Amino acid sequence: MGQEAPHTNGSRPKSENGNGNGHRKVGGYRLLRELDTDSLGSVYEAEHPRLHRRVALRTIGTGVAREVSFSRRFLLELRSYTALEHEAIPKLYELAYDGDSPYLVTELVAGSTFDSMLGDGQRYEPLGIVDLLRPIASALDYAHSRATVHRDIKPANILLADDGRTLLTGFGLGTVASFNTGPGATGAVAPDYVAPERLVGHEVDGRADVYSLAAVIFEATSGRRPFSSKSWIETLSRRLYEPPPNVRDAAPDLSLAFAAVLQQAMDRDPAHRPATAGELLDRLEAAITSPNGAVAANGSAPKRARRALRRLLRR
Repeated sequence: MGQEAPHTNGSRPKSENGNGNGHRKVGGYRLLRELDTDSLGSVYEAEHPRLHRRVALRTIGTGVAREVSFSRRFLLELRSYTALEHEAIPKLYELAYDGDSPYLVTELVAGSTFDSMLGDGQRYEPLGIVDLLRPIASALDYAHSRATVHRDIKPANILLADDGRTLLTGFGLGTVASFNTGPGATGAVAPDYVAPERLVGHEVDGRADVYSLAAVIFEATSGRRPFSSKSWIETLSRRLYEPPPNVRDAAPDLSLAFAAVLQQAMDRDPAHRPATAGELLDRLEAAITSPNGAVAANGSAPKRARRALRRLLRR
């Protein structure tokens, strides 16, 4: 049997010596099946031969690992990730090396990513989206309070777990991901959601994640990405030089107040945005539920909206 060809990102797990069942391994983990592959490496369902625990194992391709300038920052980011303990962040069990390539072992969560629910003009009810993303905002505010910025908030990093949880994945990976500059370069930082200050290489804080979360909400409630363009170059240019979009241009039925909050959250100046992700969702909810900004009593409306949205997403 011939040697397996490497992925385009340079990753190629080793064959497990002396194992006749064809499993490959990374570190001490048997790779059971590939779940995803992108520009950084691959994600596998794996199992430790002694602990018998199923996990998700993320490899980082050798080509990425050779980039010293990325590697140092990458490891710093991942070390900050190891300190995060939040119900909406998958648990990180291990960060180690297999040869010269780092790998991460995290909690394995069954479910689907939010990007699989978007596209083709699909729209969702705003209150349901706000409530669905509450755990994401909570995770971001928690991470930001510990000086950790995600940097790559996008639908593909929002996991709708089969057990009803909404989780945020991808911590530590936004630092080394490059912009998607060609067809098939999946898994890179998405210019449709990234904050303008990051496009020009400025240091970012939590308000960059607030911008990206607002961009995700823009798409989910309007059926259109904020800066839809024919090419990634045009998308980046519009992000840098055009004023923030008004969601009512894509969905006129949305309220003026809701549109104003989203537009402010996507302002090119971080100082003009809501200070936290939780504040963004609070203001959006107030804009939806009451003309005078009062949130619905007892939270009953958001709970009903979330249940209805969950039913729709599971169809």
